[in-house]
Amino acid sequence: MLRNLAKLSMVALLGAVPAAEVWADGAVYAMTNALGNNEVKVYHRAADGTLSLAQTVATGGGGSGLQLAGVDSLGSAGSVQLDSAHLLLFVVNTETTAENNGAGAYNTDCQQGTITSFLIQSDGTLIFADRVFSGGLFPNSLTTLRKQHGNSKKQELLLYVLNAGGPETPVCLLTPDAANTPNITGFKVTQAGRMIPLDSTQPIDPGPASAASGVSCTAAAAAGFAALTGAPAADFQCGLNPPSFPRSPAQVGFTRDGQQLIVTVKGTNTIYVFPVDEDGAAGDPTTTQAPGPALPTFFGFTFDRNDNLLVTEFFGSSTSIPAGGKGALSSFAISSDGPLLSISSHVGDGGTAACCIALEPITGKFAYVANNLSASISSYTVANDGSVTLLNGVAATGSGPNDLSVAVEGAISFLYVVDAGTGTVGAFRINGDGSLTPITGGGGLPVGRSAQGLAAF
Repeated sequence: MLRNLAKLSMVALLGAVPAAEVWADGAVYAMTNALGNNEVKVYHRAADGTLSLAQTVATGGGGSGLQLAGVDSLGSAGSVQLDSAHLLLFVVNTETTAENNGAGAYNTDCQQGTITSFLIQSDGTLIFADRVFSGGLFPNSLTTLRKQHGNSKKQELLLYVLNAGGPETPVCLLTPDAANTPNITGFKVTQAGRMIPLDSTQPIDPGPASAASGVSCTAAAAAGFAALTGAPAADFQCGLNPPSFPRSPAQVGFTRDGQQLIVTVKGTNTIYVFPVDEDGAAGDPTTTQAPGPALPTFFGFTFDRNDNLLVTEFFGSSTSIPAGGKGALSSFAISSDGPLLSISSHVGDGGTAACCIALEPITGKFAYVANNLSASISSYTVANDGSVTLLNGVAATGSGPNDLSVAVEGAISFLYVVDAGTGTVGAFRINGDGSLTPITGGGGLPVGRSAQGLAAF
C-alpha cells in the first residue's frame, strides 16, 4: 500500500526545475533530513567542479530533524547512495515524530523508517521511483552493489539499509520482531527503482544502556556528554530511538568485491563483517571489538584500492569520552572468513569527532576525514599496504562537516562535504599533492539543524 500511495503522489512530490540548458557534466545530491518533509537538493556539477542548485525534490517521507547535535543528527555516514551505474539514487527517511534539542524529556517513538528511490535523468535531475519500509527503526545508512547473478550475464542491484534505532527505549512491538532492534535489511532493486524485500535481515547489538569499562555505553561517558552539551545524561544511553548520535550504529557498506558487508557500531566499539551469499543474503557475522582501555568509537569507513578497510574513530586511543582533539583513522585487512587484521592503529588527526571519510578516486593515494565538532577536514596518505599517515590535520575548514563524497572530471578529482552548520555543500579541487583548493559549492540546506547525506558523480 505504501508503494502504491507513493507512486500516486509522485507528481506532487517533484520539485520545480529552473529553466536552464541541458547539462550532463555531473551532479551532487544532498539531503535536508528535515522533520516531516525530507528533501533532496540536486546540484549541477560543472566540468570545473563548481555547483549550482538545479532541483529540490521531496522524498515522500520525513527525516530526523534536530537530534541533540544539529551537525550530526543521524549519527551516521552513507545516508544517501548512488548505484555504481549512476542510474538510481537512494535516501533514508527516519520518519521521526519529534526533535530533541537537549532540553526537557527525551522524545522517543516507534516509527518504522522508509527508503526512497529515484531515477536519475540524463541531466542529473531526479524522478521519484519508490518508497518502502526499511525493516526497522531510524534507518541511517545505505549501500548498493551491482552484481552478476550466477553464470548469466544479467546484473542485479542489491540494496542494504542499516536501521539504527532501539531496542531499549522505547520498547516497540513492530512486526516482524527483527524490526524492533538495530539490524541490516536487504532488498533487490528493479531497473525501474522498485525495492523488493530480500528476506535477509541480521541483528546488530547497539550495546546496553550502561556497560562496564571498555565499551562506550557507560554512565561516565553519558555524564561527559551531558557536561559537554548541557543535555541530560539519559539522552546519551545506548539503545534509544531516535538513537543518541555518539552511540548508534554508524554505517553499512559492501566490500569492493561484494562478498561481505561491513557495519560499524559506535556504542560497543565493534566492527561487524557479514558474509554475503550468491543470492545476496547476509549470513552470521564475525565481529572485531576494540580492546580497552582505548575507546575509539568506530564510525565511517571506506576501502583503499587493495580492499583494505579505512575506519574513522570519533575518539581514537582516548581512554575516556568525550575527548577533544582525539579524532583518528585506523586501517585493517579483511580476511576471507571475516576477522580484521590491524595495519595502522589510531593515527590521530588532532580534530574532534572524526566521522566520515572519502578516498581520492583517481590514484587512491589520499584519504579525507571530516572532523565534525572541530570544523575541519584532515588528509592522510594511503600506502599500497593499507597503512595511513597524517598528511595535514587541517587540510580544509568547514562548519559541522559530516558526509563526504568525491567525483572525477577527466584527470581532475573533486571533494564535496555537507557543512551542516551553515547549510551548504563545500567543494574542493583535489590537487596532485593531496592538498585541497576551495571552489564554489552549493546552498539551500537547513542551517545548523539536520542536513546530512551526500552523493556525487
